[in-house]
Amino acid sequence: MHACLKQDFIVRSTFHLIFISLLILLLMIPGHLHADELEFVINGVEEPELSNVRNRVQPFQLTRSSRFSKRYLENLRYKSEQRAMEALRPYGYYHPTVNSEVSKTADGEWILELHITPGPPLVIRELNLELRGDGSKLEELRKWQAEWPLAVGKRLIQPQWEKQKQRALDISNDYGYLLAAFTQHELAVDLEHNEAVLTLILETGAQAVMGEVSFQQDMVKPRVLENLPRFKTGDPYNAWLLERFRIDIWRTGYFSSIKIVEDRQLEESPPRVNLDVRMKPRKLNTYQGAIGVGSDTGPRLQFSWNRHLISRNGDNLTLATGWQEHNKELFVRGNYRIPRRVKAKQFWVADLLIKKENEDLKVRENDFDENLIKLANGNINDYSLRLGRLKVRNRNSGYMQLFETIYTEYLRESVDFSVNPIDPPELVRLLAPDTGEIPLARTDQYLMIGINYDLPDIRGNGFEMVGQRHRASAFTSNEAWGSDADFSQVYFSSRWNFIRGKRWKFHLRGEAGYSNAKVEDILVEIEDRSIEISLTELPSLYRFKAGGSTSVRGYDFESLSSNGIGSNNIITASAEVEYMFRPNWSLAAFLDVGNAFNDWGNIDLKKGAGVGIRWYSIAGPIRVDIAQGIDHPDKPWKIHFTIGTSLL
Repeated sequence: MHACLKQDFIVRSTFHLIFISLLILLLMIPGHLHADELEFVINGVEEPELSNVRNRVQPFQLTRSSRFSKRYLENLRYKSEQRAMEALRPYGYYHPTVNSEVSKTADGEWILELHITPGPPLVIRELNLELRGDGSKLEELRKWQAEWPLAVGKRLIQPQWEKQKQRALDISNDYGYLLAAFTQHELAVDLEHNEAVLTLILETGAQAVMGEVSFQQDMVKPRVLENLPRFKTGDPYNAWLLERFRIDIWRTGYFSSIKIVEDRQLEESPPRVNLDVRMKPRKLNTYQGAIGVGSDTGPRLQFSWNRHLISRNGDNLTLATGWQEHNKELFVRGNYRIPRRVKAKQFWVADLLIKKENEDLKVRENDFDENLIKLANGNINDYSLRLGRLKVRNRNSGYMQLFETIYTEYLRESVDFSVNPIDPPELVRLLAPDTGEIPLARTDQYLMIGINYDLPDIRGNGFEMVGQRHRASAFTSNEAWGSDADFSQVYFSSRWNFIRGKRWKFHLRGEAGYSNAKVEDILVEIEDRSIEISLTELPSLYRFKAGGSTSVRGYDFESLSSNGIGSNNIITASAEVEYMFRPNWSLAAFLDVGNAFNDWGNIDLKKGAGVGIRWYSIAGPIRVDIAQGIDHPDKPWKIHFTIGTSLL
C-alpha cells in the first residue's frame, strides 16, 4: 500500500516538473517567432463607405498566437471580399467589384489589400412621403418633409433612411404627438434594374396635453413653486418647455437635483401627461471666489456668498464684494428676493450697492486729439438702495420670458476732484465745494423712479450658442420728491447672434442712450491754451462711457466720453463675423463704431476695426482681439482680452 502511494507521488511530481519546464520554455520564445501580424489596406472608396467597410473587415482577430497558413490567408481574403461587398449595400452599391491580394513586407508583416470598384449605385425611382393626422400641418414636420434628402433620382443611402425616420418620430414626440407611428415604411429594391421605391406614411395621432403637476418636496411652501411652469394644465405637450421647466426649478437655487417623471395617460382623449417632480434640497449656503485679469479692468478679485433659502417663503440673499485695478474700483453689492403671494410669477426685490472708485479728470484740446490732459484726480463714492417688483412674463408660448422690474431708488453720491489738481483759476473755482452751476466737488442725493426690461432668448453652447437679447430702461429724478437735480434717462440695447452654414457665425449689437440732465461748458486756461470742459449734472453712476473690448475696440476702456468722466448720451454699434477653422476655435473680423457725448450736434462717432481669435473653452468663450482706432491711425494697435459670451 505504501509502495503504491510513493510511486504515485513520484509520477505526479515528475509531471509537474515537465509542465513547468515547458511553460518557462514557451515564455522564453520571442513573440515574433510564433505570431504573425496583419494590416488591412482599402482602396477605391471614401467616407462614409470607407469606415463601414473597415468596420466590417477589420474585426478579424487571431484567437491564438500562430503563424498564418496559406489556407488561413485564402479563407481570410475570401471572407474580407464578401464582407466588403455587404458593407457597401447600405450606401446603395449592390453590384460592386472587390479584388484582394495578400503580400508580406520585408519586416515580416502581412498586408491584405482590398481593391474596390463600387459600381453603379441603386437609384430612387419613386418616393411616397406622406403626413397624416392632427400633426400633419406642424411646421417642423412640414420642413422635415420638404428637406427630405432621398429624392427621386438620388442614390439610396439606408443610414439616411433610418435617420430621417427617427427624426420624424423625435419631432412628433417633442410637440406632443406621442402616439405617432409609421403605418407604412417600405423600402422596395429592384436589383435587376438597380432601382428602389420608398414609401413612408407617418400617422401623428392626437396631440397630448399637459396634465397636473405635483411637487415632492418640503423645503418651501407649495405656492412658491406653483408659478414656475411656463405652461398651464391643458396646454399642448411640449418637450422643450418641459426641459425649461426643469431648468427653471434648478435656477431657484433651492434644490440640488430635479427629476421629472412623466405619467403618460395616452388612452385618454386627448392624451394627457401628468408630471411628478421629485427634488432633493441643496446646501443652504454657497461661497464663490474668483481671480481674473482683463484688458479693460486689469487684475480683479471677487467673492460672493449666497444664502439660497432663508425661510419656507422662498426668500434668498446674495452678498458680493470685488475690486479691480481700473479706477481702483471697490464695491459691495447685496440682493434680497422673495416671491410674491400672487398668481403671476413675481418677486419683491431689494438691491444695495456701495461703490468707491478713484478717477482722473482729463480733457483733450480738440475732438481729433486722442492725447488727454490730466487736470485732477478725484474720489467718487456711491451709496444706492433700490426697492422694486420683478415680474416674469411668458412670451411666445413660453419660449421666451420678459423680465420687468419697476423700482424706486435712493442714491447718495459724493464726488471730490480736489486730489492733486493743477490750479488754473477756473478749475480751482470748480473744485471748491458747492460752487458753480455744476461743481466738481459735491455731495448730492437723488430719489428716482424707473422701469427695466430684459428679454433674453439664448440657445446652445460654445460656437453653437445663438439667439438674441434686448434690454430697455427708463428712469426719472425730480426735485418735487426730494432729489437735488431734475433729469431723466432712457436706454436701449440689442444683441443678435446667428449661424449660417456650419462654420460662419455673425454678431450684431447696438445701443443708444439719452439723458436730459443739465450740461455746462467751462473754458479753462492751461499753459496759454483755452480748453473746454463739458460737465453734466447726471450722477456719475449713470453716465455713459464708450470704448473697450465690449464697446468700440481700438480705443481704451471707457475713454470715449466727455472729459473721460462720462456723458449724457451714447450710441454704439458693432458687426462681427466668425469662421470656425477647427473644433472650438474660430477667427473673427469686426467693425465697431460709437461714442459717448453731451452735445447731439457734435456726436463725432469713432470707428475701430480689427481681427481676433476665439477659443470656446469649458470656462466659456475666451476672446482675444487686436484692433485699430480708425480715427487715430498713427496710434498703435490695441489688444483686447475678454471671457464670456457676447450675448450676456
